[in-house]
Amino acid sequence: MREVRITQVQDTHFGRCVKMENGEVQLMVTLDFGPRIISYELCGRENMLYQDPAHSPLGEAFPVYGGDVCRLYGGHRLWISPEILPRCYHPDNLPAEYEETAAGLEFTAPIEKHTQLQKSMTISILPDNSVKVLHKITNHSLWELEVAPWALTMMAAGGVAAIPITGPATGVLPNRRLALWDYTNPADARLTMGRDFCLIRQSKDTQEAFKIGLFNHSGFAAYFNKGQVFFKHFDVTDGLYTDFGCNYEVYTNENFLETETLGPLQTLATGQSVLHTEIWQIFAEETMPQTEAQAAEIIGKYVANEGS
Repeated sequence: MREVRITQVQDTHFGRCVKMENGEVQLMVTLDFGPRIISYELCGRENMLYQDPAHSPLGEAFPVYGGDVCRLYGGHRLWISPEILPRCYHPDNLPAEYEETAAGLEFTAPIEKHTQLQKSMTISILPDNSVKVLHKITNHSLWELEVAPWALTMMAAGGVAAIPITGPATGVLPNRRLALWDYTNPADARLTMGRDFCLIRQSKDTQEAFKIGLFNHSGFAAYFNKGQVFFKHFDVTDGLYTDFGCNYEVYTNENFLETETLGPLQTLATGQSVLHTEIWQIFAEETMPQTEAQAAEIIGKYVANEGS
């Protein structure tokens, strides 16, 4: 088993960060804001995650909290669903703390002033080089809150996402669902809808936003870019899900592609928490799939019982 090295570094664009690496994979987590996983890659390769060095505000349409605004930053973050303004857009601009636990490094944000929610991520590099990200949301308010954990990863431009869309065999009954947003164009050229997988391409030449959601029965999604393929795995559980019953969503615009997983809605009493786990994997993969068949063949090399 490779030793995981943990160092605190000063990044030019993102300030104090914690770097985790084992000689095969590496990632970096912010401390001056967030926490955000701001980079993730095979050692010696390019970062697979999108970064916004300018720390751009989301825009005039989004809420301002006492003069503070939600900023892009990039990378991986934890939010709450449903997507209700202004609640889910609370800024994560304050410093985060971290400590080493038996489960990994736990990065914790301050209690949000306006929501009284507190978010944390416990991150560990496992012996097989996969990364476990345990998300936690705790209710510190004086009343019950109904929320769902929502884990969003902003991927670097130029890649292709592949999402399994098949469901259990149901004969004459429907077995899958698809959610479309107000701004989604089903005829968008970036989307290829196949029988078993859909492909979504990130294009720097297309400014229109695009988003779809579904109930992902397979519990994973893939993103191909920079000679690597990134897999995000998550548990598929019963429950009430937001956005017409989605546990997986993907959003893209001209700058990045976002791969998003959601847990079911939970009612949290004061002091209660909800957990949501993702397992990340990354492999060297030079082929960028152009068709559903190509994506299925490549994914079949890395995920058991897929691609056939």
